[in-house]
Amino acid sequence: MSNRYTFDTELEGFINCGEPQGKFNNSCFAFKLPQNVITSMEEARPALLEWAKSKVQNPNRVAVNPEKWDEEGIVKVRWGPDCTQKDLVFIDTEGSVLDKTTRASIRKGTKVRMIVDHKPYTKPNIGTTVKVVGVQVIELVAGEVSDSGDLSSDDVAALFTEKVSGFKAQSPAPRQTEEVYTDF
Repeated sequence: MSNRYTFDTELEGFINCGEPQGKFNNSCFAFKLPQNVITSMEEARPALLEWAKSKVQNPNRVAVNPEKWDEEGIVKVRWGPDCTQKDLVFIDTEGSVLDKTTRASIRKGTKVRMIVDHKPYTKPNIGTTVKVVGVQVIELVAGEVSDSGDLSSDDVAALFTEKVSGFKAQSPAPRQTEEVYTDF
């Protein structure tokens, strides 16, 4: 049982979309849920929790965890060999899967279209989580440059299946960004 959402957002926080690394041997990023998605998830959450309660032995003795998003709608995602979430799929606007080198260059401010599932879980407590199904890079911010190709908002009409104009891993078109992003 889950609910699927597709929306546009920007990547935030500390970002490592390349090879898992660091103390926790993972990759990570954060993103902000749009208000309409938060509203839908909040409306769906009671039914998802009821389903989770129906799957445990004694639902009155199980704690309920808070939502996956914080007060501002920020969701933190991590994946890798030491995480329950395995490697994520990143694609460009033509549907080509991004290689690890391109993924490693992704920085704060990168505009993406996300597909996420809002689903319940039952162990060790019950609650709902937000699982990323896929990420489509609409405008890549890599260091001091960004690349959106000739993307217009009408070009991103369908969910990952139609080719649209924008960032292309095989033919980048970098331009100077307005701000310099650093991760330190």
